[in-house]
Amino acid sequence: MTSFLTYEVYLSKFLILTSFVLLIFITLAVIYISYVSWKDKKRLKK
Repeated sequence: MTSFLTYEVYLSKFLILTSFVLLIFITLAVIYISYVSWKDKKRLKK
């Protein structure tokens, strides 16, 4: 029973870490895409 509890705790920690990493990755991707489109708009105006 104790091994199952420790496994559950490890699984929840892993899920929290994975969701946190995914959140950072998505945020960086959105910032990068908006930056690239902004640069592209600036280039097209010239």
